[in-house]
Amino acid sequence: MCDHPLRVAVAVLAALFCLCPGGVPVSLLSVASAADEAPARLLYVVREGDTVVASNVLFGRSDELRLNAREVVARQEEANAVVVLQTNQRLIAYSVYTAGWVALELRAGETVERLEAEDFSAFAVTDRRILNFNGRNGRWSQSSR
Repeated sequence: MCDHPLRVAVAVLAALFCLCPGGVPVSLLSVASAADEAPARLLYVVREGDTVVASNVLFGRSDELRLNAREVVARQEEANAVVVLQTNQRLIAYSVYTAGWVALELRAGETVERLEAEDFSAFAVTDRRILNFNGRNGRWSQSSR
């Protein structure tokens, strides 16, 4: 005589649960570890004269940034999903998640000491401020030094 199908399913799940490390099914472990990995390369940047083009793989589009008159890119840092530019006038970040350029003016005489980009964030330290760009929401945050 065959057991009720629901009882069989519960028994199979219980057996799988006992066999998995820490009691967590392997398929759930692989999903969790995939979420912790760095995002794949979703952004490529092309500079031509006074124009910077962000090629957004995530949304399949390109977004242009035209530099201001006499504005010069001094430094550029790229990551999988964000790019940050340091010019002689401002810091400008682009994220594939917001698909837009976001600028933050540098103060008169302010010197950028450090500029980094990783995954979907950017980080800058000036002689006056500590700055973070969150590529998920497209916002700069800052605190005084």
